[in-house]
Amino acid sequence: MVNLITGISLLGYSVGAMALVVLMSALNGFETSIFSSYKKTDPDLLITPKRGVVFGITRQQLGALRKIEGVEVVSEVLTGKAVLKYGDQQTVCTIWGVDEAFGKRILFDSIVTAGKPMLIDDRTAHNPHLVSNMAILGEGLVYKLGVGKIDQPITLMVINKDAGIHDVDAFRMDEFIPSAIVSLPEDQNSQTVMIGLEQAQMLFGRMDAGEISQLEVKLKRGVRDNPGAVEGVTLEIKNVLKCPGGPVYLHPRVYQAPSFDVKNQQEQHPLMYKMFNTEKWISFAILSFVLLLISFNLVGALTLLVMDKRRDFVLFRNLGMEKSAISWVVFWEGIWVSAWGTAVGLMMGVGLVLLQQKTSWVSTQGTFSIPYPVELRAEDLLLVLGLNTALGILSAVVPAWRAGKLSGELSSVRQ
Repeated sequence: MVNLITGISLLGYSVGAMALVVLMSALNGFETSIFSSYKKTDPDLLITPKRGVVFGITRQQLGALRKIEGVEVVSEVLTGKAVLKYGDQQTVCTIWGVDEAFGKRILFDSIVTAGKPMLIDDRTAHNPHLVSNMAILGEGLVYKLGVGKIDQPITLMVINKDAGIHDVDAFRMDEFIPSAIVSLPEDQNSQTVMIGLEQAQMLFGRMDAGEISQLEVKLKRGVRDNPGAVEGVTLEIKNVLKCPGGPVYLHPRVYQAPSFDVKNQQEQHPLMYKMFNTEKWISFAILSFVLLLISFNLVGALTLLVMDKRRDFVLFRNLGMEKSAISWVVFWEGIWVSAWGTAVGLMMGVGLVLLQQKTSWVSTQGTFSIPYPVELRAEDLLLVLGLNTALGILSAVVPAWRAGKLSGELSSVRQ
């Protein structure tokens, strides 16, 4: 009976550890697959004003930003809402006015689905009757408007805040020729239009002041994957932006509160990251509670072991074994059960995840069936190992103490 209950305890730890590994790997996979689309379009660092929606930046500051060690590209972007008209169709869209550096900042090759991304038509130099301004449209926006040909003009209209409602020039408008279609994250795909920065500034009336909405920074490969290096670059950027004459260091890694926010990729989508982390930790807590219930089975198994072996404990005591040594025997019995169960569970969980990665044997149900994304992370395996080890220790403490106490009482009675 004792061996049976011990085996059930070992099996419970194995199944619990396997379930935790598979669950956390699945949540990691969904998180990676969703944010991979954002990583193609989001900058490594996004610089926005703390107050207002636009700001001006001097050429001196911009040059200082581009000279920071670890910075590869700095792009100026102006964003705003406009009405897009194509034939009889029209919709509200978000305009991204981007400069020439934007093509080096974003991975156009990985998101372009049709056409060639251009913002100015070079052919207008030989034929001034052609529309020179070009636009890059989000894939969802193309489907929404039913754009049949990529080279047919679209019209962008923005309210002229300086004119009256009934004035002839109440709207600023300009024609653009779509040059390419790009696939963007879902919340951007059906409303994004990319045009040249100067064209956007003219459309929104920001040309004279040269104002922009944000600066987008692409970091060098070695810096991008190093959180410490990213933090260092962020501090240098804040020092540059708070002083028009360039960076001023009061003390290493100390700066005055700037009027700009510098956000990394995770900080650009705080709600989504919080949602995934909350879901992950709630799921982990539920399975941890299940493992806690399984641990009571181990407590029962060790308690029965103590009752079954009490005569042997008396013999050990009469042979000179200390009570603490008997307690350690029972304690290590519980540790080995949890350790072996956890090891088997981890191997099973890792094996299932690797099998899914190699063969994609489990797929989603629906119109478009795709393999369930999974991703193993070393910190998750260590977390599961630590949890099961802690539960094993807690489960073995009370039976071990009772074994030492019982052996002492029985040996004194025999004497």
